[in-house]
This record gives sequence, structure tokens and C-alpha cells, in this order.
Amino acid sequence: MKTRIAGIDLARGLAVFGMFAVHVGPDPAQTPGLLGDLMQATHGRSSVLFATLAGLSLALITGRQQPNTTGRDYVKIAIRAAVLVALGTCLTLLGTNIAVILAYYGAFFVLAMPFLRLRAPWLLGIAGALAIVGPVVAILSKQTWTMWSSDPLEQISGQGVLQFLLTGFYPAVTWMPYVLVGMALGRLDLTSTKLRVTLLVMGPLMAIAGYGGSAIALQEFGGGVAPQPLSFQWLLESTPHSNTTFEIVGALGVALIVLSVSLFVGEWIPTLARPITAVGTMSLTLYTAHLLAIAFLTTAGAQIEPVTELVWFIATASVFATVWLIVFRRGPLEYALHGLTRLIPANAPRQRVMSLPSSR
Repeated sequence: MKTRIAGIDLARGLAVFGMFAVHVGPDPAQTPGLLGDLMQATHGRSSVLFATLAGLSLALITGRQQPNTTGRDYVKIAIRAAVLVALGTCLTLLGTNIAVILAYYGAFFVLAMPFLRLRAPWLLGIAGALAIVGPVVAILSKQTWTMWSSDPLEQISGQGVLQFLLTGFYPAVTWMPYVLVGMALGRLDLTSTKLRVTLLVMGPLMAIAGYGGSAIALQEFGGGVAPQPLSFQWLLESTPHSNTTFEIVGALGVALIVLSVSLFVGEWIPTLARPITAVGTMSLTLYTAHLLAIAFLTTAGAQIEPVTELVWFIATASVFATVWLIVFRRGPLEYALHGLTRLIPANAPRQRVMSLPSSR
């Protein structure tokens, strides 16, 4: 049995808490001081961390440092993708004001399948190229493409194929770099202290390059006015969900910082980190539950002070996850998803799937 790396679950738990902060926490623009800075730090970056860890998980379940993907693996990932799209669509239909990311993750899983047999250098190279080209393609798509009126997903939930790929809140053309970098990390030895230190150094450098580079570019070439989202000047931005190269680099830097610190903390003080790690082991369950809770509270017209609501969400998730894992190995939805993938025969034949060549 492959050993589970606690630091990855710890980072995923922090990503879940970050999403709680974005969805129910106080508005950073109206919250002064350190709390406002913390709330601002979660916007955009929590979902990026989650996407990066999703890619990392794909690598972990397909051979880790030795890519060994079989036809059964592709089917399992396709099932996971279908479930995420279906669940994400249902959660979108709740009518909250939250941009639900699960259906997009399903699309990312499908798009990642041709790259599952690649090693880290190839994955990083493709991610870098896409980080440069993707934002330009996204802007051109929003300028020229219209909705596909016959897309059944778009008719049901307002999120169709074009949104998943090019024009949505989390378009694959600019979000796949996060997934591919995560896959590259999963192909490396995450138990290596040298690698963890490298990530801890690279993270701040990338964050400075992304956010600092954007600030300099806007000052030098921005003309002193805020760029319009559909203009090419927008490519100088690095604000959350701007989907630019600067944001991709900066947000990935933050993700590397969180991951590297989590890997150390999860190993050094696992007992203290256990409540957050437990949340990370059942992120699908708790992400879904928190959206259901938000929909219920909104329908009931509940008026809760944002800081109090955020504390309750974090505390409830931590206690539930910690107690649940005393008895069970997985969260409720994680058990259901695992059960679906176990329906695939263990002796399913290997299949040759078109992909880029391995970098062996």
C-alpha cells in the first residue's frame, strides 16, 4: 500500500478553509488590518492551490515517480470527472452567488488524461507554454466567440463546454497550468528535504515575479488607468481570477509556499495538524457540505456576522472530519466515489492511449 503523505492533505485542508473564507468570510475591502489582509490572500489563491493539488493527486494515483498508467486508470479518472461535472452542475443549480469549481475540475481531469504518462520536465514545459499562450487565447475567445446555444450543459446550468475550456470563471486554457504543475510535483520525490527546500525557495521567487512583475508592468505600460478585462492591456494584471500569465506565476508561487510548509509541518507535528489534515482527506465532502449549508442559510434568510460564520464553518468541518476519521478511512462522498471506481474489473486490459511521448 502506498504511504499517504500527510502534508498534502494538510495543504488541501488549508485550501478548503481558504474557500470557506472566500465564500462566507468578511469582505477584504471592508476589513482593515491583518484580518483583511488574510481574507484578501485567500481570494483566487485557495482555488489555485486546490487545482494544483488536484493535479498532484492525479500523479499520485498513476504511478507517482514512475508513470504506469493503465486503461483501468483512465476509466477511473473518467468516472471521477463525470461525477465532478454532475455534482458541480447540481451545486450550481442551488442558486448561490458562488462560482462552483467542481464541474471545471471534472473538465480538467479529462484534459489531463493525455499527459498522465509524462514525467516532470515535460509537464513543467507544457505548463509554462500554456501559461504564456493561454491568457491570450482566453481574451481572444471572449472577444470573438459566443455561447454554443445547443450545449445541454449550458442550457441546464449556464456552464457549457465553451465556458469550461475558454470563457468561464475557471477556464481550462488558463487553469490547466496549475493542474500540470501539480502533476509534475507528484512525479517528484515529495519526501525529499532537498525538494521541499527548493519549493520553499521557488515559491516566494515566483510570487514576487508574478505579483511584483505585474505591478511594475502596470506602472510602466498601464497608462495610469485600470485595464479593461477584454483588452490586451489586461494581460498586465495579476488580480485574483484575472487569468493572466502574471497571476498564474504569482498564484503558483503561493501554492508552492503552502505546499512546502505543509509537507514539513505534516511530518514534524502531525498531531497538532491533524484537524486540518482530516479536512483535507475529505475535501469533496466538506466542499459540497459547505455549499449546501450556504444555500440553506441563504434560503432561511439567516443574518450571521461574517467572522462568526467563518469560525463556525472551520470549526464544524474540523471537528466532523477528525471524529469521522476515527471510525472511517474516507469521507462520505469519497467513499461513494471510491465505490464507483471499484466497479471497474481489476483485470481490465491495458490500453494504449494517445499521449505525448514519455520523457524517460
